[in-house]
Amino acid sequence: MSIHTRNLGFSLVELMIAIAILAVIVGIALPAYNGYIREARINAATANIEPLRIALEDFWLDNGTYGVRSPETWIPGGAKTLQSGSLAWQPDPGDKNMFNYSVTSNANSYSISVTHISLPNDTQVFNKVLP
Repeated sequence: MSIHTRNLGFSLVELMIAIAILAVIVGIALPAYNGYIREARINAATANIEPLRIALEDFWLDNGTYGVRSPETWIPGGAKTLQSGSLAWQPDPGDKNMFNYSVTSNANSYSISVTHISLPNDTQVFNKVLP
């Protein structure tokens, strides 16, 4: 009578093949995921320009000028002259620690820049100059 033993595990070769397949999948998926995250942060920075633009346009309606700002900023853990200055503006609570904001203006024009802290080289800028 012969006794047959059944191997219930994986062989070393099978495990190595599975790990290699997973490594290829991760190698493809991780850069794509990071690209999506970067794009979402840039889109959020672009969207955050709008509240500042509205605050400056409201200031124009009240005063007939954009005022002189050279620049006023909001930096998490740093200067917050946008809040203490004539705009008295601050970002929404969810964005207070994610973005640096800067506004430079004179009587007839302004420039707004918003930078995500994790993407300092991808600053989103909006400029307006009155004719």
